[in-house]
Amino acid sequence: MSYDTITFPFQVHNDAKRIERAYLLPEGLPYGVKLEITPSQADIDPGQAAIFSCRMTLDRSIIRPGCENDQGFRLTAWRVDEDADERWGSCFYFLRPRVRTVLNITQASWYETQLNVYGVLALATDTTVQLASQLPLHVRVRLEVVDSQSTVFAAWVTANVQAGGIFAISRSNFKGPVGAQLRVQAWFDRTDLLASSRSPLVTTQHQTAPVIG
Repeated sequence: MSYDTITFPFQVHNDAKRIERAYLLPEGLPYGVKLEITPSQADIDPGQAAIFSCRMTLDRSIIRPGCENDQGFRLTAWRVDEDADERWGSCFYFLRPRVRTVLNITQASWYETQLNVYGVLALATDTTVQLASQLPLHVRVRLEVVDSQSTVFAAWVTANVQAGGIFAISRSNFKGPVGAQLRVQAWFDRTDLLASSRSPLVTTQHQTAPVIG
């Protein structure tokens, strides 16, 4: 399977009273990881900061998904000095290669006190891993009832993932103000093989039977 390219910034601040020249250097970069840093070095004015752009790619033929391949490296900022370059701070980064997942809420309805939420957890299309082989799995679903832009009620509900990646939540006594809005979002937490993911936020109105007479 392929991995997404990862981009992230690295900021270096100059607290000195003179211009300092700095560059970044990775330490212990795992085999199969390529890190490109732009610019290669920067002159930083006193009281100012330089932001380096880092672009990381993983070779899928070398790094396989799974917790057994969890690794890390340190990215260190160096200050150029006349005698010798000096360390200027560092940060440690963890690499946790996983199979990419996609999470979606396919339907949400709230009529009177009956609540129904349906969703699907899927894997990246370019992987040979089968979701059924990873069961049992579960997702966390946040239910938030909003009335006039203020939260009336919010709770987390756990739903088991069934064959085919389908999950569902059904409540027959889910109460709320008339005209309130329900916001639904599902979260899947990382496992030893699968990556975490979050569904887009879905909203639905509280529907009630019309009062006649």
